[in-house]
Amino acid sequence: MEKILKKDTDNKKELILRTAIKLFMEHGYHQTSLRQIAEASDTSASLIIYYFGTKPAIATAYIEEKMQTLRQALMKEVDIRSDPELFCCTFVRLYQTVMASSTFCRYYHDIIDMGVFKNLFFSDVNGINVSDLILAKRQVSLSPSMYTFYSHYVVPGIEMVAWISAGEEAPEDEKLDMPFRTLMGLLYVDKEEVDLYCGQAKQLVQQILQNNPQFLEI
Repeated sequence: MEKILKKDTDNKKELILRTAIKLFMEHGYHQTSLRQIAEASDTSASLIIYYFGTKPAIATAYIEEKMQTLRQALMKEVDIRSDPELFCCTFVRLYQTVMASSTFCRYYHDIIDMGVFKNLFFSDVNGINVSDLILAKRQVSLSPSMYTFYSHYVVPGIEMVAWISAGEEAPEDEKLDMPFRTLMGLLYVDKEEVDLYCGQAKQLVQQILQNNPQFLEI
């Protein structure tokens, strides 16, 4: 009985999430209310609040799920521990390429000012932060506050700037590498080495999306 109840709960939560995202994509995040989500999913606003708490939490849950899917696909191609730079560069480009697609661009612009990505660090399934690995590999010694700045805020901060500067459009292709390039620049990594990582990352992203066209779908 307990397993059945949990399955029903999971199904209901999943239904709410899928319904909400569909409405966000069709009508816009800001134009969609919890009441509309409740009506479309045949649930109630109170049940939505019980499962997610807030509308931003629904958006965050979906982004987390999308990032996890992309991360798992990338982990099959790049070892985060032995090559954290390539993993970071590729993931930044892969994630932004998906968000820049016609399917997600409007939605991502709607939620970018909420800063949901700031809580979604680039880690593998074991919770290892890729920026931490880069700093350790490069033997960079920083104060605690600067370490947090480098490992948690440089990449998402530059990503936000790239999207805001693009207006309502997707960032230009060259801007997709800017979060990684900024991090590497702050670590004084040679431009030639950074260019090499960016070139490899671009090819990997094309390969991953060619093999997984569903990543560009809801």
